[in-house]
Amino acid sequence: MALRQERPDQFLYEEQFPKEQQVRYQEYQTRKPYENRLRDLLFFINLAIFSIITVMATYVYLSVNFPAFLAFVLGIATGFLALRVIQIALRKQYMRMKLKKRSK
Repeated sequence: MALRQERPDQFLYEEQFPKEQQVRYQEYQTRKPYENRLRDLLFFINLAIFSIITVMATYVYLSVNFPAFLAFVLGIATGFLALRVIQIALRKQYMRMKLKKRSK
């Protein structure tokens, strides 16, 4: 037994929303595409910094003969803490540069 093909009535949609009021594709595009690209780039930079610090800290903990599970947990915590410290330091440096630029 074949299924009925249910299709929405296109004419009904066009009657409810005239072409002048229908939203165009361009209106859905982001206003600042470079801002989104910058956020994506910063996300991956943060991820890379966290990964590198985590691997280095885990290696140090393992070389000091910590148990493996504890070394990995401490390595992850150290990586997260170091990433936050770096982010805070960069924000403070950015604010200093911004204030210095305004005073000129």
